[in-house]
Amino acid sequence: MELARMAFVPVMRPLFRGARMGLEEGMGALLAEVGGELGAKVISLEPVRTAEEAEVAARRVAGEGADLLVLGLVTFATGDLFRPFLDLPTPKVLWALPEAWTGGPLPQNALCGLNLALSLPGVRGVRWLYGPPDRVRLREVLAPVLAAVRGLRVLREARLLWLGGPAPGFERFGERPLTGPRVDEVGLEAFFAAYEAVEEKALAEALASWRELAGLGEAGVRLARVALALKALAEGYDGVAFRDWPEVPDRLGVFPSAALAVLGDEGLLVAPEGDLMGLLSQLVLRAVGGRDPILLDIVAVDDRGVLLWHGGEAPRSWASEGGALLPHFNRGVPAVRHLVLREGPVTGLRLTGRGFVCFGGRLDGRGAYIGASGWLRDIVWSDEPLAPRAFLGRWLGAGMPHHLALGQGECVEALRELGRLAGLEALQGEEGGVWGASWE
Repeated sequence: MELARMAFVPVMRPLFRGARMGLEEGMGALLAEVGGELGAKVISLEPVRTAEEAEVAARRVAGEGADLLVLGLVTFATGDLFRPFLDLPTPKVLWALPEAWTGGPLPQNALCGLNLALSLPGVRGVRWLYGPPDRVRLREVLAPVLAAVRGLRVLREARLLWLGGPAPGFERFGERPLTGPRVDEVGLEAFFAAYEAVEEKALAEALASWRELAGLGEAGVRLARVALALKALAEGYDGVAFRDWPEVPDRLGVFPSAALAVLGDEGLLVAPEGDLMGLLSQLVLRAVGGRDPILLDIVAVDDRGVLLWHGGEAPRSWASEGGALLPHFNRGVPAVRHLVLREGPVTGLRLTGRGFVCFGGRLDGRGAYIGASGWLRDIVWSDEPLAPRAFLGRWLGAGMPHHLALGQGECVEALRELGRLAGLEALQGEEGGVWGASWE
């Protein structure tokens, strides 16, 4: 992943003694250290003391393509020093230093400068810090912010291939992103042409690598062709939303799930059923740290958890143990990857045109139906622990599409930060009536 670029600009007024104490050097050194640990390249600019210097520095921040701007408030400053930076679309952190001493002449008055900056008209969504250079504290704050700016880059700049549009009747999957990514829509005939164009040499090499497909005989050959065709079409894109049924199984006699699974093993995200916003949700989730994201349905709930399931596209990294290719549960044709989702912390995300939902939880290592499945427990939504049925009520009440993106690991804080940066509404949902029997 490309390094995030973080610009650091100290701001000070020369009349204050703190402007001559070199305090900004400690801030810059610590930012460079912590930023490097978190995968960011830090660009340190000279201190800004006048409105003219602020204008020049702001233009440089924009020219450097900074993903994040940290303004170091060493002393008090006025709005004319802040405004050129605050007008940039770049996400910002304002970090003010405490006073170097108490008693006698006031050395810095940086806290008052922070107060002034945050009160300026039009200032929203700016992260602020007040404290001395502290490695642990700074890392705690910057980690989710830098993760969020990586997600913001995906929201704005991702390149998506929409292959065939949404599956029939899945009208909500026709939703397009409003945040600015490039979407190229291509008909399914492009896929079938790429399928026929797969060369025999490439096919033989792929089957030698994808041994589980090779074990299916002729069906495995066709599934390998599906995977290679998608791989070729995905060149130059961050991911593909693929209408994987009904046309593909009807014409080829195989269900593509296993092909999507082996591509997932290689890190290529192919969202089934033409779920474009689901694909974008996966890409954002991966960018902020949710490893190997997959799309899942909510299919059941009881007192112990929420059962998540989908038709066998999950990469091996999700398997609690083993895994096998089985015939499709309804059509009876090869193949879906059957596995139980591994135990551990997870993060869920769904982006829509209206906003987003994110939540944390834990998979408990139990499975259920043929395909990829696991039970979600210990759910937290907007800092509120939710029982399984309450979670389902919130999800349905928010009118969410029937796919959620799930990633391994905990990154809810980064996703919420991303929502603030992107101006996305955190959807809450109104709980309805949920009841039902429990079963073993």
